[in-house]
Amino acid sequence: MLTNNQTELLPIVIEGQTFKPNEDGMWSLTAIHKALGLPDNKRPGQWSNAVRAELHRCGNFNIVHGDNGGTMSTEAATIAYAMWVSTDFYLMVIRAFIAMRNSAIRDAKTKDALLAANMPKATTLDLKARGAGLTWIEACRVAGIQQPRLAMDVLVTMKSFVYPVDNFGSRTGSPRPKKQGFEVGAFVKVSSDYGNREGWRVKPRGLDWLREKAQEVNLKVAEKKTAQAKAKKAAQASRIDRWGRVSKEVA
Repeated sequence: MLTNNQTELLPIVIEGQTFKPNEDGMWSLTAIHKALGLPDNKRPGQWSNAVRAELHRCGNFNIVHGDNGGTMSTEAATIAYAMWVSTDFYLMVIRAFIAMRNSAIRDAKTKDALLAANMPKATTLDLKARGAGLTWIEACRVAGIQQPRLAMDVLVTMKSFVYPVDNFGSRTGSPRPKKQGFEVGAFVKVSSDYGNREGWRVKPRGLDWLREKAQEVNLKVAEKKTAQAKAKKAAQASRIDRWGRVSKEVA
């Protein structure tokens, strides 16, 4: 339903050493091999198995010639290479997969320093979404939506959220997802106690939907803020007469 936002790439930590991508979002496998002091049979050029072949077929590698050259790879290929050369890293990936599959939040916490270094904080929130669900603020953080409160108003204009109303048609609270969102399991109603002031939470399906809408929502929020700033400036200007004095009617 949704695709993830493009976010800043995280460093990859292998056996206590941190490796960062270059400006093109590529890692140097040659530099990793050298920094870890790996034997010759673990050089990038010696990596030859079905995983490497499939990654190569999909264009995950770039060979750079020259003194500062070597094998450059994407994030996915770098992780795969790290699994090939490091047993610790291989087991870390397995533990991370098991933790996410079973929504075992406690198993994914910082008792394993290597896992903690490689897993973004958002992962814990992803796991929480699979359980009780995320608050609106948490969901926006994971989805990359800025200005959560303004985003609610924007989603109303996009006809995705609605304002709850009483029997007289008056608004009774902040915007919330439409009824269909709860029916399909994207959102779930909860008690407003214990920090759930909206009275609902975001489930994985809703989180996916928010990720898909994040760019559009952020753009409309920025436009809304610009319009508000212009309106405020115009209102202030209307209170000043030609001599720079505040008009008596509004003083």
